[in-house]
Amino acid sequence: MIAQSLNVRMILLVRDPRGTMQSRKHRDWCAGNRDCEDPQYVCQDLVADYHAAVALLKEFPSRFRTLRYEDLSLNTYDMTQEVLQFYGLPFDPLVEEFLDTHTKVNIGGVSSTYRDSKSAPFHWKQDLRPEEIQYIQNNCEEAMQLWGYRKIDNFTNFQQTTFDPLELPPPFS
Repeated sequence: MIAQSLNVRMILLVRDPRGTMQSRKHRDWCAGNRDCEDPQYVCQDLVADYHAAVALLKEFPSRFRTLRYEDLSLNTYDMTQEVLQFYGLPFDPLVEEFLDTHTKVNIGGVSSTYRDSKSAPFHWKQDLRPEEIQYIQNNCEEAMQLWGYRKIDNFTNFQQTTFDPLELPPPFS
């Protein structure tokens, strides 16, 4: 098999569609492209990605893995170590220094590499209106369930600061 002979390893990174849609609102390249700005199309891709991941994990269990953006953001050091280990690379002190300097503070605009990694994936909770969140959830129910993202069922009692959108453990962990 080609993947074995080339020693190929691949990680599929996925993100909560609510976060994806909120982030893409700030990107000029996304406007007018329904594959980019329509949650129905975005989530069809997430469902297809899930089924492809199941097949790839079955065929290449040591060469393929999935990772949720939110898990990486919340557990930056541990997940970075896991990713590097997956690729057979060391957790170099320079990597640790980069994480120390780039994951604790927001500096710069939307494309900056300096982010508070613990809050970045959840800006959608403040930035999207309840109607937008509901629209995304209605179009992404299957994708959210497959990838382990909780829906907001009651917007009347919704507490954005305490709502945890992640089901634990993540799929394929």
